[in-house]
Amino acid sequence: MAFTNNFSTSFHWWDRIFGTDTKYREYRARVKAAKKAMSKEQQLEFERKLMAQVEAEGIVAEAEAEKMSLLGGNKKSKV
Repeated sequence: MAFTNNFSTSFHWWDRIFGTDTKYREYRARVKAAKKAMSKEQQLEFERKLMAQVEAEGIVAEAEAEKMSLLGGNKKSKV
């Protein structure tokens, strides 16, 4: 699962300290609230849709990061 702005799964405490785990916390809150009001089948379908949405957001964030990087994107190197 791609959560944008996370440092690493190994350093989750840094994410909490610097507030870079907000997308993950928002995701968990949405899942928890939705599960309370759904049947088991509805929960599974909801999680599939939510995972697809989260992955799409991660792909967009990755593309934006690549555009801004020094080695990728639209930047031209001076040789």
